[in-house]
Amino acid sequence: MNELTQIGSRLSVCRQNKNMTQEELAGRLGITPQALSKWERGVSFPDISMLADISRLLEVSADYLLGAAAGGEKEDSGREVQREICHNLNSCLEAPELVFGVELVPLFIDNKFVPKVMDIRKKLSRLGILMPIVRLRDDLMLQGQEFMIMAYQNILFSEVLNEVNDKTLEYMLGKLEETVRDKYYEILNPDLTKNLVDSLKEGHPALIEGVVPEKIPYSLLTEVMKKALMKGTRANYLPKIIEVMEVALYYHPGLGINELVEKVVQETVREDNFWVRLRNR
Repeated sequence: MNELTQIGSRLSVCRQNKNMTQEELAGRLGITPQALSKWERGVSFPDISMLADISRLLEVSADYLLGAAAGGEKEDSGREVQREICHNLNSCLEAPELVFGVELVPLFIDNKFVPKVMDIRKKLSRLGILMPIVRLRDDLMLQGQEFMIMAYQNILFSEVLNEVNDKTLEYMLGKLEETVRDKYYEILNPDLTKNLVDSLKEGHPALIEGVVPEKIPYSLLTEVMKKALMKGTRANYLPKIIEVMEVALYYHPGLGINELVEKVVQETVREDNFWVRLRNR
């Protein structure tokens, strides 16, 4: 049995131990059931960035899925307590979350939302926005037809629907897309920034190599991006943001975050104005 088959077998067993169907697990991961089936059959392997979500949902360690640990779900009590603590902490630090009342639960049972979420990811990527896996959960504390979009326990959007019909799911996901797009600064974190930079590096290696994170740490880039986004800078200006920060720090190594943000905003506004003039010719 090859390594991929072994990993797929463990994944399948853990899923079944949690009494989850392929469709249910795929839906909660925001992927298609066909993709999950390929993982379990050893045809392909999930992206390494998804291992944390898979481990959390199946309540097993990533080491076990990868074959680096012998135990499965039944470990000693100390490990169980530690895992529960980590699970609770991760739940508090996830972004974004789509939280809904009990009357909206049926909308998410048949996984019709999965391809719609994938379409949202594709649309947002054209704007330079990488949307992480969206956590779905029902909450008995909400009104039956209420839903919220949250990030790190902060409410970014909430609404109580007047009715539930065949357009409700599309409406809710539209609000999710709108919220992620307009409040990306509330969702962005260093891990997301690293993924964005890694993608950018493929097409612009000279811009990234030796610059991020060597000269511009991910945490600094994240904070500057968040503040610049709040001031109206678009996420697809990431190459320009990195370029401006590198030059600014070269000449003035002691510049603070707010000073870097101002330089970024000035340059991106100038860039916007240039393209506006060009289109109006």
